[in-house]
Amino acid sequence: MKKIGIILQLLVLCYCLSAQDQTLVNFVAEQQEKLIYNPEKLVQAPNTNVFMIPPEHFIADPSINGFVHPGSACTIQVIEIPNVSYNIIENSMAPEYIISQNYSFVEKLYVKTENNKNGVIYFVRFNSGDMEFERAMFFTGDKNTIWINFNYPLSMKNLLYPAIEACLKSVQ
Repeated sequence: MKKIGIILQLLVLCYCLSAQDQTLVNFVAEQQEKLIYNPEKLVQAPNTNVFMIPPEHFIADPSINGFVHPGSACTIQVIEIPNVSYNIIENSMAPEYIISQNYSFVEKLYVKTENNKNGVIYFVRFNSGDMEFERAMFFTGDKNTIWINFNYPLSMKNLLYPAIEACLKSVQ
């Protein structure tokens, strides 16, 4: 009789663990689906001619020509530089220059946007108060440069990076 009780308990435990595992699988799948490019989700950044898909829960903020995430200290600022190719800016963004601006250079990454435009992301770090931040500075545009500054607490990078990358690649 004890063996039957133990077997039943093990079956119930296995069922519960399986249900939790499926819930996690569904959650991850839902989050991944949100990162898939969908041009119907493009929104215009305030006070600019730039369209992008900001991450979930970011709201438009005209004071920074971009978007903010309330409560997390994350911001997306959009800057347009007319009549200048991003390549000109890229050529002047040596790590030494970045360091001279009181940032720590982390890395440079080449990307293609969802509409097949070339771009580059510079990752830099800086401190604000007691918190360390990282900034992804994204540049694209052959005739007119689109410059996006995506600021976030460094401690949140692993959580945010897939959404940051999807957002930057959506820029038009």
